[in-house]
Amino acid sequence: MSGGAAPAGWWREPDDEEEAPEAPAGRAEAAEPAGAAAPAEADAAEPDAAGKADAEAPETRPRPELRPAPPPAGVEVSAPCWNCRAPVAPRDTRCASCGRARTHALLVCTEPCLELRHGPGPPLRLGRHPDWAPRTAAAFEGWNKVSRHHASITVEPDGTAWVEEPEAGSRNGTYLNGARIAAGVRTPVRDGDQLRLGLRVSYAVRRYGPDPGTG
Repeated sequence: MSGGAAPAGWWREPDDEEEAPEAPAGRAEAAEPAGAAAPAEADAAEPDAAGKADAEAPETRPRPELRPAPPPAGVEVSAPCWNCRAPVAPRDTRCASCGRARTHALLVCTEPCLELRHGPGPPLRLGRHPDWAPRTAAAFEGWNKVSRHHASITVEPDGTAWVEEPEAGSRNGTYLNGARIAAGVRTPVRDGDQLRLGLRVSYAVRRYGPDPGTG
C-alpha cells in the first residue's frame, strides 16, 4: 500500500530515503541575530562593572594621613610649664606665670596609672600615708606592697635627681634598675632609670635639665 493514502486506522512509517521536512523559512535566520546579540550584551555589561568598580574605588583606597605642618624656620614654639601648664618660650629658663624653673623630673607609672612631675624644692614623697605622701596616698590606697612611708624623690636646681628611703627603711624595699637601695642613703637617679616600689609598682624616670629647650 505504498504511494497512496493509508486507510482509516492505519499509519505509515516514512521511507528512510525521504528527506526530513525543511525548517520554515526565516527560523534559522532569526536564530543568528539572537546569537549575535550575546556579545553585544556582554560588551554592554562590562562598562557597568567597570563603572561600579570606579564608584567603589574611593571607599577602598587608603586615605592619606593628615599631619600638621611644621612651624616655619625661626618661629619659637612654646612648651607648657610642668607645674602650671602655662606656655613657656624656649629661651626662658623659668615660667613667667608660676616662677618655677624648667628643671624637673617626670615619673610615669602604668599600674596604677600615675604621672608625677616634680622640680627643685621639697622632696616628692611616695607612699600610702595621706599626710606624709599627699600626692600618692590616694593612688596607692589598697596597695599593701607599697609602704606608708616608702621613699622620696629630690630634684636639685642643676637637674640632678635623688631617691632615698627613710632611715627606718621600708618593709617592701625600693629598687633602682633592679638593685635594692640602702635605707637613709641618697642614690642618684638618671634619665631612663626604672624605679620600683616593692614588687609591683614601677616608675619610668625622665629628667629635664635647666637649659632652654630641654622640656
